[in-house]
This record gives sequence, structure tokens and C-alpha cells, in this order.
Amino acid sequence: MIFFKKIIADKIFLVTGGLAILALLFGTVSPSDIDLKTIVSLLSLIIMVSIYEQLGILTYIANLMIAKCATTRMLTLVILLFSFIGSMIFTNDVAILTLVPIIFKITKKVNIPKIPVISLMTVYANLGSAITPIGNPQDIYLASFYHLNFLSFMSLSLPIGLISLISVFISLLFFPKTKIDSSLGEGNEVEAKGSLILYIVTIFVLLGVLSIIPYLLAFVASLAYAIYIDRRIHEKIDFSIILTFINFFIIVGAISRIPLVHEMIVAMTHTKFSVFYSGVGISQIISNVPAAVLLSKFTTHIPALYLGVTVGGLGTLIASLANLLALRQYSLNTTDQTTLKFFYQFTLINVIYLAIFLVVGSVLL
Repeated sequence: MIFFKKIIADKIFLVTGGLAILALLFGTVSPSDIDLKTIVSLLSLIIMVSIYEQLGILTYIANLMIAKCATTRMLTLVILLFSFIGSMIFTNDVAILTLVPIIFKITKKVNIPKIPVISLMTVYANLGSAITPIGNPQDIYLASFYHLNFLSFMSLSLPIGLISLISVFISLLFFPKTKIDSSLGEGNEVEAKGSLILYIVTIFVLLGVLSIIPYLLAFVASLAYAIYIDRRIHEKIDFSIILTFINFFIIVGAISRIPLVHEMIVAMTHTKFSVFYSGVGISQIISNVPAAVLLSKFTTHIPALYLGVTVGGLGTLIASLANLLALRQYSLNTTDQTTLKFFYQFTLINVIYLAIFLVVGSVLL
């Protein structure tokens, strides 16, 4: 009963559900449009974050950051670097699922502007994850589709990666440099129930996300451990975001099969610049993962496509699935009815970065 009440009360799910129905009026959907691996992997990650919360690990990390950082600017830098570097290895989804709750815990003790920080954290999760061939789904796909080895892929990603890293430090100029009372980080207590098992299950889930082991095995491991920790933990897991992502896949699938859309793509992939701008533009409408899949069928301009879908992850809420995940995590953690305010500020910051990296991408071509 609680499960259905939460879903019905979820405005994001209701909006995407309505859009999915509308999209079905214009296009068709195949069962393959719903990426089962993404859905199951995301559910595994959500279960693990719920376990971390249950054991007090997220609070521990938040307190540790507060205790070790002398100023709010340094604290912001640590958060952004955690997101940027962590997403290269653990994916942008993992960075967002983990860091958004941590930021909320930090803001209960330290006065940092949570909306700009979360917005930038998401931007740098997207940019950081683009540096490695395992950081996000579109990189995994492009490396596989074009048979790129690790060095070949890094030759594509390092230039924009270095520029992105420099921009992390530049962005700090917009944040105040207020001293932090290190005593606010005291009370680092972590429940140690089955900590060795926790490490093993966490590794299992990450290996599943990276397709090194079967993702279903990783899901079973996370679910079994969650039940071991707390038999009622399912009441704390956000299942509605899974249904929201399914709605999103339906929308993307239906739009991509509209004949006019297909004809337009053929006309937009003749030159490297047209591929780049098409990648950016299409990502704003159907997100950068399906944009990468869609455009790869029509072009051999690999650097242009890579840069297009990387820059294309910035901008609108649906430009990257990670953006949607950030909004959902914010709405789950906030208690002051500021989700709409977050949406506006998040979009503004993303559009600014989109404009900047459009220029960067054009120059790198």
C-alpha cells in the first residue's frame, strides 16, 4: 500500500507517464527500447545507497568532509572533485546517487548553497564520466561500436577532460570562502553490521554496472544483503524512479521511430560539424545515450559524435539520464518544497555550461 501511495504522489513519475502516453500517439515502441540492464543496475545502486544510509555511512562521509575542510570553498572543491574523478570509474549515476544525499547532510551543519553545488556536481559527474570508456553508457556503447581500445578512446577524451578539470577550479571563484568549524564534523559513527559483506556486495554491484559480471547476479547480491540488514528496507527504496526511467525509455523509443525524425538524421550527418551539433541538439530532446546509438548508424566521424553526445549531456533535464536522476534525488531529500527552484537553477547552470562547451567542442574538432 505504501508502495502505491509513493508512486501516485510522485509528480515526476506522473509527468513522464503522461509524456510517454503522448509519445505513443506519434510513434511505436519495441520491448528492446526499455534497457533492462540499465533498469536493474540502477535498482541495485538505489538499494546500495539505502543500505549506506541505514548503516550511517553517508553521514560518516559528510562529517568527514566537514572535519577535513577548512573553508566552504574547499568543501565545495572536494565535492566537485569527488564527482568528477569518481564518475570516471564508478559512473555518473553512482556519483549522483551517493553525493546528493551527502550534500544534504552537509548543508544541515554548514552553510553552502546546495542547489548550485548539486547542479555543478551533476555537471562534473557528466563531464568526468566522459573521460573513460566505462564512465557512462554512451562511452561504453561508442567504444564497443567503433572498436576503440583504451588508448584510442583516451586520445578522444583527454582534451575535453583537461578543460573540464580546469573549469572545476574556475567555478570555485563563485563560491564564498567561509571558515568551517571542524567540530561540526564530530560524531563519525558507523554501524559495523556485516561490513566485510558490505564491501563485497558493493564491489559486486559496481562490477555488474560495468558489465564485468552478470548484472542480475549483482542485483540478487544487493537485494539479499538489504534484507539481511533490514527486512523492511524495501519501504525506504525509491521504486518510483525506476518506473520514471521506464517512462523515459518509452518516450525516447517512440520519438526515434517517427519517420520524419529518421529522415532528418540522414540529412544532419554529412560533416564533422553537422555530426557534432546534431549530437548536441538531439541529446537535448532524447538524451545523449540514445542520441549516440541513433547517430552512430549514420556516421564515421567518431571524434565529432563523441564530443557531440558528451557536450549534449549538458543543457536540458533530459539531456542526460543523470540529470533526471539528480532532480529525483533532490526531490527525495528536500523538505522545503524547493524542487521547482532547483529545476530552474539547475537548468540555468546547465545551459551556461552547454554554451561554454559548445565553443570548446567546436574548437577541439
